[in-house]
Amino acid sequence: MLGKARHAAGAGGELMALGDLPAQDRVKRFLGLLVRTGRLPHALLFSGLPGIGKKAAALEFAKLVNCLELPERPGPAAAPPDCCDVCASCHKITAGTHPDLIRIARDGTYIKLAQIQELRGRLRYNPVAARRRVIIIEDAQDLKEEAGNALLKLLEEPPRRNLFLLLAPEPQMLLGTIVSRCCHLRFQPLPEAWIERRLIEDHQVDQAAAAHIARLSGGSLSQARLWAEPDRLARRQEVFRRIGTLKGQSMMDFFALTEKWAKEDGDLEQDLDCIKFWLRELLHSRIRKSSSAGQRGPGELRDLGAGLAAEAIFRLHAELDRACRGLRRFANKQLTLEGVLLTLKEVLDG
Repeated sequence: MLGKARHAAGAGGELMALGDLPAQDRVKRFLGLLVRTGRLPHALLFSGLPGIGKKAAALEFAKLVNCLELPERPGPAAAPPDCCDVCASCHKITAGTHPDLIRIARDGTYIKLAQIQELRGRLRYNPVAARRRVIIIEDAQDLKEEAGNALLKLLEEPPRRNLFLLLAPEPQMLLGTIVSRCCHLRFQPLPEAWIERRLIEDHQVDQAAAAHIARLSGGSLSQARLWAEPDRLARRQEVFRRIGTLKGQSMMDFFALTEKWAKEDGDLEQDLDCIKFWLRELLHSRIRKSSSAGQRGPGELRDLGAGLAAEAIFRLHAELDRACRGLRRFANKQLTLEGVLLTLKEVLDG
């Protein structure tokens, strides 16, 4: 999809000023410095987990660089700027009607060559009303190869008064040549306390459940909202039950389990996130030198994880990270699941 702006959204879909984004102080300071000095690069890459504010920051930054109430170069001594949210430019970006804000998202599974070709046609002309036309490419990791090469040509010879903002979970998921032509900013996971408060205030989740879901979310508000759905926690219990059967399991039963699991309609990456959560809780308890490994973690797996060495936990977590990255690139679900669970089974069996 190539089109005009939609509503600026915060970490979980709400309107949010750039200065109010939680846990992104370094990013906000750097973006403020760019605006104060007027030294804007032609392309920025925002990386980090989904649901931590990258889209909100991109849209608010588009408002900031085009705000009519701010001078083009506020000056190095000025306080970190924020947009006024009342001028015509800010209103149009918020309402999704600004002609110089372009957002590109997946058309089906990928961002396709035709979308980048259409963009190139629009960039032949100067911005209609903005100081800088802003092009936001969401899920830039999903650029098809030919689309990525076409975008690279635009980044190599960027048209004047155009600012590209690319959003992706990890820079390694993009062409290295594209990353090298962007100024990279890494967004941090959101604080558990902030997520817990949002779940309580916005979704009427009770405090105990909100605290548990906030830990499970890994710092992503969008993940927390998914886990707040009643069937999601039931799914987590089922994932832990299956993990609990791996130790000592015959290979015939193992492959039957992975085959059945891979054919299910659920979100396999979220299932793997459940296992990552268990491993993180094991590490937390080790760091705190708890008397019971996994004391804060899921009771179903507490005894199972008690004997795992820290090196094995790190190895498993790295394997899960690789598997999740592979799934985002549409790797075979059954082969991915078999690889992860076989590694876990080997560790548990000693």
